[in-house]
Amino acid sequence: MDSKLLNIRCDNCGAEYRITSRGEMVCRFCGSMIYLSDQDFKKYKNTRDEMLMGDRFGNDKAASEGDVLKLWNNSSKVNFTTDAGVNITLDSYYSIILPEKEVYVGINKAAIVFNDKASVLDFTEILSEIVYPSADIKGLSMFLPNITYKATLDDGRGLILVNKEENIYPLYLFENLKATTVAWIISRFENLGCLLEFNNMDFNEIRIEDLYINPKTHELFILDGWENVRKTARRNYLKDTRKIARDIMDISTAPELCMKFLDGEPKDNAYDDFKAWDDVIMNGFDGHNFHQFNK
Repeated sequence: MDSKLLNIRCDNCGAEYRITSRGEMVCRFCGSMIYLSDQDFKKYKNTRDEMLMGDRFGNDKAASEGDVLKLWNNSSKVNFTTDAGVNITLDSYYSIILPEKEVYVGINKAAIVFNDKASVLDFTEILSEIVYPSADIKGLSMFLPNITYKATLDDGRGLILVNKEENIYPLYLFENLKATTVAWIISRFENLGCLLEFNNMDFNEIRIEDLYINPKTHELFILDGWENVRKTARRNYLKDTRKIARDIMDISTAPELCMKFLDGEPKDNAYDDFKAWDDVIMNGFDGHNFHQFNK
């Protein structure tokens, strides 16, 4: 019997799965991942061989294709000196100046400088306490900060360096996005909300300055603001999700069910809120259909 071809469309968004050098099938747009063994592939040898020949190794970086929107243009040097005398220089393309901290965004990292060095401990400790569900097929840890360095500066402030990919940009750079684009951003918000729910955590407030986006895949990253997360029964992030979505959306492009969701009160917990949002996706946006950015 001739070998068949496997349906390699992602069940979550409809985009194509790609295969990594480890043999994982990964959706490069929504991040869903499935694992298939050689036995699973037995009846689909043509699919496996074609994907491996065409995609292997090259797709390990398929979601990291550089400056997608060409937004890394002019930078300025920012310099830090630690209390141990270590000098750190960053090419900063965008900066965020808030009352309690400053953030300098480079191509491959962001430097977060806290006025109060105790915030570094708050930021890192809450991240270390996060437990991931056993069924975390989306690999949600990749959407949270990957801290590569922390220090106290010579002026007493606290410094954290967070890794990021080149094609991930601050969300505040975008506005008037079409609802079909913002829908994917909300979906990632809801995924991460379920992670917070699982850990009984909440932000005092999520601000747009805390968020980053890969416009090629619509994936949302919460790379900042973790110093304001606490163990609590509050669910402020469900309201914050709605506010931020409205702020960046061209509301005229949103279906009625989407606006009803954004204007309404959140559910009591993130799991029920996720279900309510999924109903909007299915009935307001005609299902999980991937759209190009802002299309």
